[in-house]
Amino acid sequence: MSYTKEQESIPRRILVIDHDDRARDIVCEHLLKLGFSVAKEDSGISGLVRIAHEKARAPFDGLVLELDMPVLGGMAILQEMRERHPEIPVLVTATPGQIKRLREAMNLGAKEYLVKPFDAELFTRKCRRIFPHTLGSS
Repeated sequence: MSYTKEQESIPRRILVIDHDDRARDIVCEHLLKLGFSVAKEDSGISGLVRIAHEKARAPFDGLVLELDMPVLGGMAILQEMRERHPEIPVLVTATPGQIKRLREAMNLGAKEYLVKPFDAELFTRKCRRIFPHTLGSS
């Protein structure tokens, strides 16, 4: 896929789904500093509804997804993403005790993962890798 200069100057939209308000806000703040347009949801259900609702009007260019969420967990969301929105790259996050689930998430189609708490520089590198054509050349 090739991008024009005009497309590269449009901030790419990233959706952050995490039930932890503080963690979600930290991720969103960092993404904003990197030049992304950010939306956030506090549950898997509301996140999937938002992706489907906004797909035609202003689709998301990426998803940062916490695996350990109540009601509809990250693995179920990832499965839905793979089936309904495979074009949207997903970066999954989880706590150190969930390394096995992170590997399973990669097998389900996640493009990258981070173990919480994560380093801002590592987060930046992974975002640049899986959400291409979104950041200026820095």
